[in-house]
Amino acid sequence: MKTRNFLFIIFFTTTVFSAGKSTVLQPPSPAPTFSLPTPSMDRISLRVFCGDTLQKPHINNTRHIVVLSFWATYCKPCKKELPELMKFAKKHTADSIKVFAVSIDKEGSSIVAPFVKENNITLPVLFDQYRKTAERYGVTSLPALFVVDERGIIRFSSVGFDGKEPLDEKLDAIVGDLRSGKAVSRKQSSEAGESVAVDSGASTPNDSTTVIKAPLSPKDRWNAIVAVECGTSLEQLADSLKVTPEEIKGWYADLKKAAMGLWEKEKK
Repeated sequence: MKTRNFLFIIFFTTTVFSAGKSTVLQPPSPAPTFSLPTPSMDRISLRVFCGDTLQKPHINNTRHIVVLSFWATYCKPCKKELPELMKFAKKHTADSIKVFAVSIDKEGSSIVAPFVKENNITLPVLFDQYRKTAERYGVTSLPALFVVDERGIIRFSSVGFDGKEPLDEKLDAIVGDLRSGKAVSRKQSSEAGESVAVDSGASTPNDSTTVIKAPLSPKDRWNAIVAVECGTSLEQLADSLKVTPEEIKGWYADLKKAAMGLWEKEKK
């Protein structure tokens, strides 16, 4: 009986103290690849900038160190972190370093664009409104910061904003270690300071994830295709839109047909 009670205490203690802890990917983990939209509806792929093989060498043939910050407009610590990331990025505009601010706001551009303008955010912003990329990186609290080396390996990760050391100086030290071939000297942390839990509340009428009633406009169909490309499963999206997966596949076929028509017209 005593043994059983002892085992129960161990299990209970482990469960309680592990609950709520961040599960962000720790170094040295391969950085999950992604292709996310920008405010101008271009797409940014991680493997264009880092990895054993660069995805589009005709666009970029130089491997970069990539800094990713997952954030949201409702996250107060993120508002403290973004200016320091901007300061770091400004110092390295001529270096092979890329800094991306990955927004997980469900509303997407409708809420992020005004925030970016109001706060003079100059960092490249990516939209992860369906949070598939955040899930792959294990992000459950914000801000979540990752430094990915030229080969696509996470070399530093942390959660929260810690104002004890200027973030730009910390990142400079990390980059210096990577460039010199040393192990990163800065402490890895799953809880580095002030953080906010990822908002997992139900969708609101203004959410981009709101159920859309048929019939769907061409724009709605395009947004659905983009959602699938961002990582939303075909079945999940079909269920939310009250359509069948075959219908969404049909939209892909229509888009391909239209693109081929334009291509043929250009050839003439």
